[in-house]
Amino acid sequence: MKFRNTLGLILIFIALGLYLALVEVPTAKKKDEETRRSKQVIQFKVENVEEFELIKPSGTLKVRRDPKTSRWNIIEPLAVPGADGVINQLLLTLEEARITRVADEAPKDLAAFGLQDPPLKIALRFKTGDPQAVSVGDASPIGHSTYLQVGGQQRVLLSFIDKSQLNASLNELRSKTLLDFVARDVTAVDLTFEGKAQRFVKKGEHWTLTAPVNGRGDADEISNFLNNIRVEVIDSFIEETPKEVSRYGLVPARLVLNIEAEKAGRSWTLKIGKAHDDHSFYAQRGQPENVVTVSDSLLEILSKNPLSFMDKSLMSFKEADVTAIESREGKETVRVVRDPDHAGQWKFADPEAGSGAETGSGPAADEVDSATVNTLLLDLQEARIHEFSPVHNLKLFGLHAPQKTLTVFHKDGSRETLQLGNPNKDQQHYFATRNADASVFTLDAATVKKIFRPRNDYKDKKLFKFDPEQVARISIQSPDQTFELNRRDKKWVLVKPQAIDDLKPFVGKDILWTLSNLEYEATVPPKEAEETGLEKPRLTVALHDRQNQSLGQIIIGHQVPGQPLRYSRLAGDPTLYHIKDRTLGEIPDRLNRFQKNEN
Repeated sequence: MKFRNTLGLILIFIALGLYLALVEVPTAKKKDEETRRSKQVIQFKVENVEEFELIKPSGTLKVRRDPKTSRWNIIEPLAVPGADGVINQLLLTLEEARITRVADEAPKDLAAFGLQDPPLKIALRFKTGDPQAVSVGDASPIGHSTYLQVGGQQRVLLSFIDKSQLNASLNELRSKTLLDFVARDVTAVDLTFEGKAQRFVKKGEHWTLTAPVNGRGDADEISNFLNNIRVEVIDSFIEETPKEVSRYGLVPARLVLNIEAEKAGRSWTLKIGKAHDDHSFYAQRGQPENVVTVSDSLLEILSKNPLSFMDKSLMSFKEADVTAIESREGKETVRVVRDPDHAGQWKFADPEAGSGAETGSGPAADEVDSATVNTLLLDLQEARIHEFSPVHNLKLFGLHAPQKTLTVFHKDGSRETLQLGNPNKDQQHYFATRNADASVFTLDAATVKKIFRPRNDYKDKKLFKFDPEQVARISIQSPDQTFELNRRDKKWVLVKPQAIDDLKPFVGKDILWTLSNLEYEATVPPKEAEETGLEKPRLTVALHDRQNQSLGQIIIGHQVPGQPLRYSRLAGDPTLYHIKDRTLGEIPDRLNRFQKNEN
């Protein structure tokens, strides 16, 4: 019984909900809509307007919608494009105009309301339905309302609306778009400013400057430049059909701009003449040829230094496409090429590279540090030109006989060459040129140091060449005592000066990692070194395999005076090496550094 009662209540609630959703709410919304529509001065929707007229004592302004594009065009008194946003806002203002009250149901004197000969009448024609019209009279002496009279009705209405919102002029309703191009479609720009010519040409996605200098264009800079021009608008309209324009300073013009869009088959021309006032200039387009004024901000955009449009990327290449790099300084030439037998590796390919490895387990004379070459390529890709020079006098900048040259060779046989000239007065920048555009520019000193490297920088400076997995015994000898570690499976244990099985984690791996990544800073001829400390070394580290065969030994002596470097050498190698003192920090030289409870 209780279940039946509960089910009955549920069904009643559902029925009430459906009644509210399907009957009451739609009915209420319908009543609200009817009330809203009944208060509209004219019942219409902006999107349904096909044409309208603003009828004034001075003449009629007719506006018509293009049925294909829905854009507005002014038909009378001039055939010109309309300002869509302004026109739609005017119509929306009229659509939303509400009757605040009826001022007079049967007025005897319309002149009292400014409606006998109204200063403005708006006639609307729609896609469907009968045309409608409204006359706009005087403003009410009380409040911010205006007297209106709808065509075909006798009564006079009051609406909370300002007449100026509807009484627009031709210049207010016409389009103020100066140049209607799309930036991405532009393929060429010609600009002559005060007799100096500039030209940008686009092929594919790449821009090239052909005047006043030749060079790669910066696509982002040129795109911003075009977009800044495109958003500029006409300030005012001066003369629609000028017969003589010299009085505006347009013959000859101060500035002439030509923009081409090849695929669209269109072009745009703009001339700018003398100043109209403190903040604007006279201008004339190719089509239409009316004289207008434009803001001084446009002249500022167009008078930008053409060198600012040059691509400031030093070189443009993909790392995978580079096959060789050649650096020249004086009589020295360094050339590195990709190693065909080892992916991702580089090798020397010039006469000074040497013919083979030196004795011992040290670095080979002709081995290249591939990481250095890859870093150089990255530096070249990231390098930015500081500033372009308008002067192209190679001798003036020391570029007729460049100090240094760097060439990057590509798979397709092309190359990019950079030549370095003199430093500037403050020694913070260097003059340079490149074969891509033969322009003269400056590079900051830090960039020059990164990309022009001596031969020694290309060399592989790793001292030890061994396979860490082959190492079975490590011997570390300090002035006070000797430590010996043995590998047991994957674990390292200390056997000298005492046996310790439970060492600090990774102590053996850390030692091998330090040794395998140990790099020298410079080589020192034995005759030039005096107190090296190698007779009584600060530290000697030796590696052996499972058969107790030597895998290498490094001997470390005194610190180099005035430098954070130490003398060192490898067993079987007479060459002395300078290594950084801090690189030895991971090699323990005291017993407590092996123990887990190190203090």
